[in-house]
Amino acid sequence: MEDIIARNLSVRMFRPTLEGLPVYPLPTGFALRTYRPDDEAAWVAIHLEADRWNRVTLETFRKEFGTDQVLLMARQFYLCDAAGQVIGTATGWYDEDYCGAVWGRIHWVALLPAYHGRGLAKPLLAAACWRMKELGHDKAYLVTSTARIPALNLYRRFGFEPEIRSAEDEQIWAAVWPYLKQL
Repeated sequence: MEDIIARNLSVRMFRPTLEGLPVYPLPTGFALRTYRPDDEAAWVAIHLEADRWNRVTLETFRKEFGTDQVLLMARQFYLCDAAGQVIGTATGWYDEDYCGAVWGRIHWVALLPAYHGRGLAKPLLAAACWRMKELGHDKAYLVTSTARIPALNLYRRFGFEPEIRSAEDEQIWAAVWPYLKQL
């Protein structure tokens, strides 16, 4: 079981409806804002520090999100500390052909490690989920990995369910399940 987690295998989760989304207010001293021109460098810096499994570059940002700043301003969030420094990011993105339909997509969520365990990912994720709903999405999915147990727990609290399409998916989720919190 631990081997599947250590191997950091890709898994997908979905939320069949964006109705009933949770609301999490930001703790005092933190602020949430949307993308601003030139935030790409901050996005890369957050992921370089927070994500030990992916090699993230400016090209990664461009490949995943393109360069349409109006679209980014509508969908990408940044969490800032009391000094205005960016400490986290999440995007309420989309996929025009996921399982043959248009789906919202939670994409590239990250929080600097120094801020983990403070409940800050909840309002960040909530903002991205609510934005997808505001933009007309009625369902969403995300891609994460088996080594991200805290993230898997967070997504489950937000109503995301394991996506199981194959025997391999069943095996992976069966191995991960004992490590997840019971809701």
